Amino acid sequence: MNITIKDVAKAANVSVATVSRVLNNKNNVSQEAVNAVNRAVEELGYSPNFLGRDLRKSETKRILAIISSTEQSFYNDVLRGMQDACAKKGYDVLIATTRNDPEHELHLLGMLFSRAVDGAVLLAPKLDSRTIVELSRKYKIAICLERLNTSGVLCVTIDNEKAGYDATKYLIGKGKRKIALITTEIRSQSSVDRENGYYRALKEAGLPIDENYIYFGDYTSDTGVKACELFLALHEKPDAIFSISDTISFGAMKCAVQHGLTIGKDIMFIGFDNIAYSDMFIKLSTIDQPCYLQGKTVAEKLMANIASDDQDTSTYMLPHTLILRESTGD
Repeated sequence: MNITIKDVAKAANVSVATVSRVLNNKNNVSQEAVNAVNRAVEELGYSPNFLGRDLRKSETKRILAIISSTEQSFYNDVLRGMQDACAKKGYDVLIATTRNDPEHELHLLGMLFSRAVDGAVLLAPKLDSRTIVELSRKYKIAICLERLNTSGVLCVTIDNEKAGYDATKYLIGKGKRKIALITTEIRSQSSVDRENGYYRALKEAGLPIDENYIYFGDYTSDTGVKACELFLALHEKPDAIFSISDTISFGAMKCAVQHGLTIGKDIMFIGFDNIAYSDMFIKLSTIDQPCYLQGKTVAEKLMANIASDDQDTSTYMLPHTLILRESTGD
C-alpha cells in the first residue's frame, strides 16, 4: 500500500499543510502537532518523496564533492571542512570518485543537470578549463585544491607556484646546487604550478635546469623509487630532491636509504601535502596546505553562490607553510 501525506494528516488529525510544515522542520507548528505527525509517520511507515519535493522546491540542500580517488588522504580533511560548513547551513555533502576519468566526471555532474544536487565542488578536476567554465555559467560549480588557467569559476586553493618556489629556494639556502624534481605526467594545474616554482627558484639562483634531474611519473611511492634509482645512477648525482607529493618522496627516500645514503645529510628531501605519515620514520620536510580550511571556505562560498544571483567567480589562495623536519637536516 502506498502511504501518502494525506493518510498521515488523517491519522494525526491535522491538515496536510501541517504535516508538510513538520516534515520540513518549520517553526510555526505546535509541539502537540509535531508529536502527532511523527507518531503517525512511524505507525504508517510513511516515507516522504524527497526527490519530488526537492524538484518542486528547486533545491535539494545537497552539494556534490567530486574527487579523483579515495587514495589521497589529504582529501579527508578537505571533505571534513566541507561537511562542517555545510552542516551549519542544513546542507549534506555527497562524495563521488572519477577514477581520473573526465568522461565519468562529466557523468557525475549530471546530478547537477537533473537537479539532484544544488552545486558541485571539483577536487582535482580532469575536465578541461573551457568545459568547466561553460558549465559554471549555468550551474553552481566550484573548484578546490586547484585553479583554472582562466577566469570564470570560483576556486579555492593555495599558491602552488609560490609553494614550489619556497621548497626549492629553501634547499638552495641549505647549500644544495643539484636539486632534482619528481613530478607527474598528469598535467593538473597544481603540478604545473609547483614545477614552475621549482624552475623560478633555480633561475633566480643562477642554477641551470638539467633535464636529467626531472622525472615525470604518477603520485605513487613507486614513482619515487624509480626516479631516485635513475638520479643515483647519474655521474653527477643530485644532492636534494623536491617531489610534488609526500607519497612520491617516501618512495624516493626509501631508495636513497637502500643505497646507503643518510637522509638530511648526503641527500635532502622536501615533499608536498604534509599527509599523516610525513612525521613518521624518517621525518619528511614538506609543504603543508590548509586542507580543512580550503574545504570549509569553498563550501561556504559555493552555498553563498547558490543563494544569490550575484556569482562570485574569484580565485582564493590560502596560505601554505613549509614544515621542516629530519629530511632537510632540521
